[in-house]
Amino acid sequence: FIVDCATLAESDMKRMNDQVKAKGGQFLEAPVSGSKGPAANGQLIFLCAGSESIFQDATAQSSFDAMGKATHFFGNEVGRGTRAKLVVNSLMGTMMAAFGESLALSESVGLNGDKMLEIFGQGVCASPLYSLKGSKMLKKDHTQNFRAQHAHKDTKLAVDMAEEAGTEYTVTELLLQARGDADVNVAEQDFSAVFESIHKESKSEFSKKR
Repeated sequence: FIVDCATLAESDMKRMNDQVKAKGGQFLEAPVSGSKGPAANGQLIFLCAGSESIFQDATAQSSFDAMGKATHFFGNEVGRGTRAKLVVNSLMGTMMAAFGESLALSESVGLNGDKMLEIFGQGVCASPLYSLKGSKMLKKDHTQNFRAQHAHKDTKLAVDMAEEAGTEYTVTELLLQARGDADVNVAEQDFSAVFESIHKESKSEFSKKR
C-alpha cells in the first residue's frame, strides 16, 4: 500500500490513487500540518482520506504515532485530506500576512515591536504562530521552516478550490493578488519573510531606514 504525505492539487492526489488502485494496491492520502520543528519533535498532524484499511493498519498507525500528535480520517474519498490541508495552509498564510502588516504598522508609528508582541499574546489574538515567529521577524530572522513559494502555491490551490466550490474567499484572494509578485524575492525564505516585503513596499520613515 501507499501513504502519500505530500500537499498537492486534489486532482493529482486522485490521479495517483487511481494509478495505485489500477495496479491492485491501496492508497491513503495523509498530508501533514506542521513543518520542520513539529516533524523533528513528533508533533505533526495527519489529515487522511482514502483506504480505511490502511488507516487502521497497525504499521501505519505506529508510523503516525511516531511522527505526529494527531491523526484525522476524512473518509474514503481521496481528496478530502488535501482539501483540509489547503484550508489550513491558506488560513495560515492570511494570518501571517495580517500579522506582518500589524507589526510593520506598529513599528512605523513608533510602537515597540516586542511590546506589541507581548500585547498580542495576552489577548484574543494570541496564537502559537505569532509567538513562534514574532520575535524572529523583528530581528529579520526568516530561517526556513515553510518556504514562501510553497505557501504561495498552497494559497493558490485553496483559492482555486474555493472558486470551484462557489465559496466566497475574498480575503485569501486579495492576499494572493497583493503578495504574489511582491514576494518573489523572498520565495526561498520562510513564509514569515512576507514581513520584509511589507516593509520594502511601505513608505514610512521606519521602513525606509530599517
